[in-house]
Amino acid sequence: MVRFFRVDERLLHGQVAVTWVSQIAPTSILIANDEIMENEIAKMAIKMVKPNGINLAIRSISGAVELLKDKRTEKLQIFVIVKTVQDALRLVNQVDGITHINIGGIRKKEGSRLIGAAVYVNDDDMETIRQLTQKVGSVEFQMVPADRPKAAESLM
Repeated sequence: MVRFFRVDERLLHGQVAVTWVSQIAPTSILIANDEIMENEIAKMAIKMVKPNGINLAIRSISGAVELLKDKRTEKLQIFVIVKTVQDALRLVNQVDGITHINIGGIRKKEGSRLIGAAVYVNDDDMETIRQLTQKVGSVEFQMVPADRPKAAESLM
């Protein structure tokens, strides 16, 4: 079962591994991103920051869909982390039961604008966030658990 779903371009890093994991208390972390599957150094870095006592799976989007649909994961409390809002939309379009998405850091890129703490979006991202909001109902921006979450609708 998906316990928490986060979009964070840095995927699993110190801030997520410490603050978010202690707040959420998952049994497993699932990193879902197609590009990560080609990058052995990035996978090794993610494995190094993984908190002790928590299972870690690194998968492509299709591999993550397969894993989340597997009956054996129903009793797990899974913290899903994807790199982009587009990855998030691909996942939620194929996996039932995701009702909330938390968006953390999205780096500045060509044509993007700042809409929240460390969240830069372009027009394509905005449209994807609108679709996510329609699909799951609750989309919020929040860097760390101590920050007050801001509903996506209020920032668009």
